Amino acid sequence: MKRSIAQRLRPGDGRGRMITALSYPLFTTRLRLEPVTPALAAAARAGQAVFADTIGADAPADWCAASLGLVARSGASDGPTRVIAVHRAEGCVIGDVRFEPSPRAVREFEIGYGVARARRRQGYAVEATGRVIDWLFSSGGADSIIAGCDSRNLASVRTLRRLGFWLDSNPGKTFWWLLTADLRSSA
Repeated sequence: MKRSIAQRLRPGDGRGRMITALSYPLFTTRLRLEPVTPALAAAARAGQAVFADTIGADAPADWCAASLGLVARSGASDGPTRVIAVHRAEGCVIGDVRFEPSPRAVREFEIGYGVARARRRQGYAVEATGRVIDWLFSSGGADSIIAGCDSRNLASVRTLRRLGFWLDSNPGKTFWWLLTADLRSSA
């Protein structure tokens, strides 16, 4: 039986460790990672201009075309499962990172990321996703994290390897990757 995100994010996972929702921004040297709350998701539903005003940053058209609809469907009241990466010095959205409890295991999360076309190949995917991964292992209750990518997406393969993921399986055109805290610390 598949459990809802709310059931998977409730405090206490039956194994004695608290699982918490991300309720505050995360920071890296260059980025502010803003959790998608119900209010931010509503702003995304209202359009690019309202979203940019609400998050306090420019939102590039190419990123909005690819991701604003996904952000609009995020921000469930049971806890954010996506962050928006905002360049701290430039005040511009550069991408987003999605993290959701996996249906495979109680303390496993699936992660994904997207970066605005003009911001690719500058280390932003590794920086933003790495910070979310570190939070998931330290405070989010994760024991493992999985990620899938198209086998032909060499940039994503390189990103996942830089983050410490190991190839878990490759059924068809999709590679599935696995990360544990031990693998992450040795990356």
